[in-house]
Amino acid sequence: MTYTITATNGAGSTAPISVEGYTPSRQSRNIIHDLLDGSIGVSYIAPRPRSGSLRLLYTSEALAFTALNLFAAETSFIFTSTDNPAVGMTFALDGSIDMERTADVNLWWVNVGYQEVS
Repeated sequence: MTYTITATNGAGSTAPISVEGYTPSRQSRNIIHDLLDGSIGVSYIAPRPRSGSLRLLYTSEALAFTALNLFAAETSFIFTSTDNPAVGMTFALDGSIDMERTADVNLWWVNVGYQEVS
């Protein structure tokens, strides 16, 4: 699969060789009310957009650091996949940006927490 993540402010883009751990979650925003008669009332509200973390794989330390620096920009990002358009979204960072080297080969992971935005 081909993945691209582009900063919306024009700061650049990154293309990891793989994205692992794409496990989007949508948090409910319903409000549950305990009523005086012992029953429950519910105010239905649409769930939040997708959120989670992206685990991005790079073939070199230089590419991983470039991605790490790109994600430090004060902007949103557009995530696209040529093979799976359904994962595409615009997101803002949510949580930490982490980088780690694999133990046995010279591959680098960049982990990014995200919140989908409109």
